[in-house]
Amino acid sequence: MKRTNDSKGGGARTTVWVASDHCTPHHSALAGCDRASTRVLMIESLASWREKPYHKRKLVLIFAAMRGFADDLGADGWTVDYHAECDDLAAALAAHVASAVPTRVLTMMASDYGEIDRMRSALAIHDLEIAETPHANFVSTGDDFAELFSRGQARVTMENFYRKMRKKTGLLMEGGEPVGGAWNFDADNREPPKKGMRFPAEPIVPIRPHVRDVIAMVERLFPDHPGVIGDFDIPTTRADALAYADDFFAHRMDKFGPYEDAMVRGEARLYHSKLSAAINVGLLHPLELCERAELAYRNGDARLASVEGFVRQLIGWREYIWQTYWRLMPEYRDRNTLGADLPVPAFYLDGETDMACQREAHRFVRELGWAHHILRLMVLGNFALIAGIDPQAMTDWFWYMFVDGYDWVMAPNVIGMTLHADGGFVGTKPYAASANYINKMSDYCSGCRYDPKKTIGDDACPYNSLYWDFMARHEERFAKNMRMSLPIRNWRGRDPETKLAIRERAAELRAKLRAGERI
Repeated sequence: MKRTNDSKGGGARTTVWVASDHCTPHHSALAGCDRASTRVLMIESLASWREKPYHKRKLVLIFAAMRGFADDLGADGWTVDYHAECDDLAAALAAHVASAVPTRVLTMMASDYGEIDRMRSALAIHDLEIAETPHANFVSTGDDFAELFSRGQARVTMENFYRKMRKKTGLLMEGGEPVGGAWNFDADNREPPKKGMRFPAEPIVPIRPHVRDVIAMVERLFPDHPGVIGDFDIPTTRADALAYADDFFAHRMDKFGPYEDAMVRGEARLYHSKLSAAINVGLLHPLELCERAELAYRNGDARLASVEGFVRQLIGWREYIWQTYWRLMPEYRDRNTLGADLPVPAFYLDGETDMACQREAHRFVRELGWAHHILRLMVLGNFALIAGIDPQAMTDWFWYMFVDGYDWVMAPNVIGMTLHADGGFVGTKPYAASANYINKMSDYCSGCRYDPKKTIGDDACPYNSLYWDFMARHEERFAKNMRMSLPIRNWRGRDPETKLAIRERAAELRAKLRAGERI
């Protein structure tokens, strides 16, 4: 799958190096280039993907999206120098330089910290430099974020940033004010699941020839990586991603909001869009999706609370995470304010646990490389928070195991939002919860070996003792946090004997986790 022309003639010759997650038709480095004098370089660097235990589905998505994008570029008149199944990036780059003889090299801004440095080092051997163009798959700029800091704030809240993005884009705005008279309708989006709920059927995603080839390659070259490929249903071309989005807007958009926090046994998706993988690899643009969502509201096809919640996730939360990452890296990646140090639990690797909620979440991760945001935050992440799992190890786990995961995605989401390890920059309070939350928002607890109403005893849900032990371990810190005053008062109000029993139960569980045992 190598398309190239020898271009050793005179004049300026441009190479545009396209990274694996820059498969966007809005690619800014290509925008100002002439097709006749430009070569697009794409390299499947197998070594870089072998370094870490990436989920097999993630590998299929990345390589198939690259090949699909190369085909689209070729159909649009670009000459693509594509190096498939490349064991040696340096050799592939040397072959490209010898053939294309570029006088300049461009790339779009790297998504993850450190990527551009690796490109620079590889090119320096050939006495070539690389210039970055702005990232095309975000709406905000660094200046948008920095302007909020200029008010003297130590941190920028997501809510303030989100309002700025609403004003900038004009989404869900009328006369300078938010549609419906409020910026946020999150209070309307917390419905627990109803018994007997039925959800729309999954759309059929065509398995294109290039996807079949990549599936065979991943099974052949990455046999020991975690997860299963199964019936691969992630779009890997822009056309298929747009069709997938069409299905969401037609069948799920309206009810997305009320049930976005719900969890149902056997149902991975419910009304979620499941578009994040396609967005983060570049196939879809967040703004075009927000505009589609707003149109659904304006046309009376979707309720405002659902549309606002969807828009907030994309131009609010996603953009906020991106800007936080780039403002605070590289030191942000090492933050561990709460001093958590337990290893990633053994059942995060194989899903074998007696906790029904964890077992269900890990089944989705293994089979899909995906779980919706409440499973990530309040089941997988919440347990890691209250148990005291090392934030860097957990960030890596989420990065490797989720098809939509990149370092820029997972570092602020896990270190900041989920584990509160960043000192409270991303979230003003830790998202810690006992089994009561999971029991309320899911049907998982029914039939589980553990009792969600018990805190002490072998049959007590581990979330309960670990939750109160978490409060005890960080009592002094959280006593100063107004949003944590109620649970801290509740803990302090318990009698000494009960406190001791809870902490002994938690210590037993944490000792098992440290030893790699299952619970």
